[in-house]
Amino acid sequence: MFLIGSVLAGWAIFGVYMLLGWNMVLVWFIWVIVLDTPHFFATYSRTYLDREARQQMKPLLIVSLGIFLVGPLSAILAYTLHAMGAEFWRTPWWLFLVGVSLWAYWHVTRQHYGILRLYHRKSNEWGTIDAKIDSWVLYGCLLVPFLAFLARHKGSRRRVGPSESVPWLPEREVGQSWLGYILDLRWEHHVVLMMLLVVGALLAVFFARQIQKIALGEKILLPKILFLSAVLPLHLYMCYSQHLLGVGLLTFTMIVTIYHDCQYLAIVWFYNEKRYEGDPQKAEKRFGLAAKISRNFILYLVFAIAAISLPIWGLGCLINRIPVCRTGDPWGEATLLGSDSWIVFYIMLTAGFQMHHYILDQYIWRPSKDKKLREDLSMEEAKDTA
Repeated sequence: MFLIGSVLAGWAIFGVYMLLGWNMVLVWFIWVIVLDTPHFFATYSRTYLDREARQQMKPLLIVSLGIFLVGPLSAILAYTLHAMGAEFWRTPWWLFLVGVSLWAYWHVTRQHYGILRLYHRKSNEWGTIDAKIDSWVLYGCLLVPFLAFLARHKGSRRRVGPSESVPWLPEREVGQSWLGYILDLRWEHHVVLMMLLVVGALLAVFFARQIQKIALGEKILLPKILFLSAVLPLHLYMCYSQHLLGVGLLTFTMIVTIYHDCQYLAIVWFYNEKRYEGDPQKAEKRFGLAAKISRNFILYLVFAIAAISLPIWGLGCLINRIPVCRTGDPWGEATLLGSDSWIVFYIMLTAGFQMHHYILDQYIWRPSKDKKLREDLSMEEAKDTA
């Protein structure tokens, strides 16, 4: 229902944009409070708020906090270069902003890959040729179209110069040869064509393998195919379609990330139910606050919204960073980085939370190296640890 079916949430956001004409900044604001920031909290609940995990991961939980320094260091470097008279003095700051954005999409891709690997392990496909083909298809069909999207979207293009979006491939003129047509295309269209060829080749290999398995009488793994059938069309359509080229990147971000949010909250909740099952008092004594707030999902979500969402985004409203709750001019003096001082601070803070979440997730979801995690995900029988 959640690892596969919640893809409908992404299509629902697309429908809201295309059919209802709602204020997408307001939709984004609701989404980031109710789902996106709570999915960050889910990482903290199974690390910092879990007494046993906190002791086991202590070095990681301390060292990873250093990621919050990346934003301030990039700003300091930019100002230092400015003081030295360097023409490229803004580069460190822009690299920081672009890097966080690209990392966000990579993070979504990596989670889909991680869930695919769980299907492989559950179906005993780990280390097989099918697992390798599936992995290449998933990575290729999410990352390659994204490059075509960035080459055409006005929001990403203005970072490097031209700010207009680039529409879909133009029609071939009557009497024009195919060679002449291809040579007359813009470079962005050549990128789109190359990306289409790569995606087409990957999908061809995948379907050919499924046909081969059927011909050989081998079992087709339906859950894995359903998962790929959910995630791939969403990303392929949103990246290649021209519907999102004229709207802010926030809308694209919501569409591809809300699916990720639902998946993450679902798998963390499943993990919590297994980890904290049994006597609630014993669980709370052993695991601490994480077990206490995991008694039911509504309590868990409300706590996440109250503990992280409202403070972070309430601060954004307070300093007039969020357009839909802005009551005046942004706080602080204008800075050389293009925003007022409090806005720059806020960008560094929120980007820090994003990157910290990405860092932790790289280490805390490794079933192949963590036997207890495999037990908590019902991937193998748990041993008596009383």
